[in-house]
Amino acid sequence: MVTSRDVHEIVSKLSSDKAKPREEGLKLLNTWLEGERLIEFCRYLGRNTSMLKPHEIPHAETWPFLVKLLTKAIQLEVSASKKRPPKLAFAKTLRIVVQRAEDGKSLHLLSVAKLLFNHIWEILKDVPSFQSEYGIILRHLLAVKHLQFHLRKRVYSSLVLLYMGKVEISLSEQRSYGQANPKEEVFRCILTLHSLLDSPPGDFSDDLREGITKGFIEIFSNLRDEGKVLRKLVECINTYLIRDGPNMGTQSLEIHDAIHQFLFRVWVTTHDRGLKDALVLYARLQLKLARGATDGSALLEQLLDIIGKELDHINTSTTSLPWNDTNRDDKRGTLTNSQSSLLELAAFVFCRACLIPCKAPVTDKRTRRENAVVYLHEQIIKGKWSWNSAFCFLVHVYSSRVKHEYLIYWFEGLSTNFERIMNAATMEHAYDDLLWTLRSLQGLSSVLLSPIYGVDCSGKVEFTNNQRRITTRKS
Repeated sequence: MVTSRDVHEIVSKLSSDKAKPREEGLKLLNTWLEGERLIEFCRYLGRNTSMLKPHEIPHAETWPFLVKLLTKAIQLEVSASKKRPPKLAFAKTLRIVVQRAEDGKSLHLLSVAKLLFNHIWEILKDVPSFQSEYGIILRHLLAVKHLQFHLRKRVYSSLVLLYMGKVEISLSEQRSYGQANPKEEVFRCILTLHSLLDSPPGDFSDDLREGITKGFIEIFSNLRDEGKVLRKLVECINTYLIRDGPNMGTQSLEIHDAIHQFLFRVWVTTHDRGLKDALVLYARLQLKLARGATDGSALLEQLLDIIGKELDHINTSTTSLPWNDTNRDDKRGTLTNSQSSLLELAAFVFCRACLIPCKAPVTDKRTRRENAVVYLHEQIIKGKWSWNSAFCFLVHVYSSRVKHEYLIYWFEGLSTNFERIMNAATMEHAYDDLLWTLRSLQGLSSVLLSPIYGVDCSGKVEFTNNQRRITTRKS
């Protein structure tokens, strides 16, 4: 069992002005941070820390005192290491102590949170060899909401820009010199950057906002990796757009203009489902942040192109169903979460494209650019399930925003081509296309018969191709 004497022996050695006793104190502390002794040591310090009253100065047998003592010992170690790197054991021990002390519920380190964040910044900017251990400490502290608000804004801004610089330099070195700069090291930097962007202590300042914008642009100018590094960077941008998007003004589009060609090229070619999901969220966020017809139309045309390619190549919704599944027919038309996210984005894009002047992408067979309404019509009458499922999302979610005549136009197209789609499904014994076509017709029928359009639902509906209007005839 740990006793008061054991703790005071560690404290006495760690607080020495001489290097050798401090190292002995560190080794002694580490003996209590491993094996069976760890549980009792943590319980002892945790119990004493919990008994502290508000604003009471922590005594030697508490977590805050031990953490503060370790930061001082590390500062002395760094100061004394002019001709040699400081010993990494100090950073590792501090990381273990912080992780054991703060579980996110007890808030044992609340009284030293500001000191810890300041210490982390001072070490990270001057001691590269401590980067890995201190990055873990920083991420651990940022995950505790009550602690992140003790991070001073000046220190926060400095840390964000520091990590953006680290990522940029690492990627630049890989590009220029072909260095095998360990991907894990770069990835850990991006993990910490993501934690910082997800845990701001308040609003982003104008200077920091400008720095982040320039940082992302520089990072992507050096990026050639399409693996997990890119996926995490897109998540970083998404997090930043969520946290600060409404305050960014045109800066969100500045980021987009610099990175969209790379992102959209990867979007079509990658098989990384996590990356595709992150790109879908990115597109949705940028589309929501775009203000005005000018900004919106440029972004919409890009998204119409990329969404069209995705819908053309998306796998069938029932590919994963085994042939011996007795409930196979009941499961037809089911969607994965990733497919649903893509289709929701597609519906959002089509809705916006129908509301503002926007040209559809040029196809291989046609050089003339149709408007989005005609483009969507031409795609859904082909009967492919992915297009009609996106169309179903459009009808169910955004029908109230779309012009009445557009809905009739699309309904006529599907009705005219329904027999062909049904025959093709029968011949090929593949029914997803037919199922989603039926769902599209059902959704349109429900909308067009709704009282919102002033139609008497008790009447019989006739569609006239020439006039493209609805008339009712009482049954």
